[in-house]
Amino acid sequence: MSTDELMAGTEIADDRTEDSGFDPVRESILRVTLGLLEENGCLDVTTEAIAAAARVSKATIYRYWRSKQQIIVDATRLRFGPIEPPDLGSFEEEVRWILAKRLGDYRQTGTIRLVAGIIGASTTDDELRAVFDEWIEYLSRAIRRVAQRGIARKDIDPDVDVFALETLIAGVVSRAVVMGRSFSDATIDHIVGLLAAAVRVPPSAD
Repeated sequence: MSTDELMAGTEIADDRTEDSGFDPVRESILRVTLGLLEENGCLDVTTEAIAAAARVSKATIYRYWRSKQQIIVDATRLRFGPIEPPDLGSFEEEVRWILAKRLGDYRQTGTIRLVAGIIGASTTDDELRAVFDEWIEYLSRAIRRVAQRGIARKDIDPDVDVFALETLIAGVVSRAVVMGRSFSDATIDHIVGLLAAAVRVPPSAD
């Protein structure tokens, strides 16, 4: 996506500028930054490049953020927010929703490059490590929620190790990053079927 396209995508209706707390300049900088991250990866994005693409001065950027890392953290939150799985009546359907949501995010152009860059940079940068940990917690919290519902409905074994379940599902998401591509809907369905079978309430010994 070109910078001009990114800038066009950041045009905001006039009535939004009147919303409490909304700043169109800040929003534009964040959306341009997100586009640069998706195009170039985390390490190759500089404050100078952000300022040039957003058509603002570096001084304007530093009025909003103390460092490049802080801009990156806020920009990535535009792409990955909390996951709020709806109550769909079954553990299997809710896990499918979670995987489809997160892996659907990864199908957007440049997103896997963005995630891989953040993971790499997070090994030496505490601010970027915090945003990576936040992504993991969003996913884990969603899985815990659907597991609790599943136990309450007797969809899944009440003795299931929820942390192990979180780890399995997070592993599926992580593999998409390693492979550099998302999974098909058919693959997601198969993975969900395997997970559901693994945690199903065991048959009675009667």
